[in-house]
Amino acid sequence: MKVILHMAVSANGMIATIDGKEDFLSSDNWDAFAEHVDRVGNIIWGHNTYKQVITWPSKYLDSLSSAVKVIISHDNSVKLDPRFVLASSPEEAISILEKKGFSEVIVTGGSTNNTEFAKRKLINEVFLTVDSVIIGEGLPLFKPEDFQLNLELIEMQKITNKIISLRYKVI
Repeated sequence: MKVILHMAVSANGMIATIDGKEDFLSSDNWDAFAEHVDRVGNIIWGHNTYKQVITWPSKYLDSLSSAVKVIISHDNSVKLDPRFVLASSPEEAISILEKKGFSEVIVTGGSTNNTEFAKRKLINEVFLTVDSVIIGEGLPLFKPEDFQLNLELIEMQKITNKIISLRYKVI
């Protein structure tokens, strides 16, 4: 199973403000993300990201309506919107999607979720869309924990005058 971490980040690596908002990111980031999800057919979010996403305008979730959406939470009593599937660990999330016939999965936040996948050496590719904004305080791509991902650049592309995408293979 190929695991792709796909994240939109500020130029200084922040994925959200301290309160979890992503309004500093261009909507073009969402469009690139939704297109990738449409190709792969699934996404894995952490519970904190889920709590943010579920409050967004419906057009965002509607653009992911055909994707299988798995939420990781260590609390098995969590009640999710019926459009989502609950998993208790990164491995279980991958297993759920593998059983549904997927050969690739997209992991997409947040910091805690990203870090858990990285520490467990489950990430095969990192796909970043980098927006031309810097925020002084926010949530980083990964939590500061003891792990290392060595990367090899596969592709770099200018999406708009404000966004570039970087695709890396984990080596």
